[in-house]
Amino acid sequence: MRYLLDTHVILWWLTDPEKISKKAQKIIRDRSNEIFCSSVSFWEIAIKKSIGRLTLPHNLLEMIAIEGFGILPIMPEEALGVADLPMIHADPFDRLLVMQAKLHDLVIVTRDEKIMEYPVISICA
Repeated sequence: MRYLLDTHVILWWLTDPEKISKKAQKIIRDRSNEIFCSSVSFWEIAIKKSIGRLTLPHNLLEMIAIEGFGILPIMPEEALGVADLPMIHADPFDRLLVMQAKLHDLVIVTRDEKIMEYPVISICA
């Protein structure tokens, strides 16, 4: 299977994996699964770091590479596709994650209940 990690799941996995449900931990650890992080998550992390809302691991990209996670770029079709999503979630980062999951047939791993309301498959983190 192919999974897309929400931003908080990426950070929890790298810093405090016990915050993640046992089911989601098993999925992420299973090397037969393809696990992806979106470039939008790195943008979100950078913005939150710049306003003092979180601490950024200094070697974040290296940690992602060591875990073997793929990185999805932000494509124009995904960005424009957000306009057609119902306004369930106002967060632009999360809306783009939903669109990427939809267009790439990815299951989103998240604890965000609003994301789970979209017509994409999700797993509760």
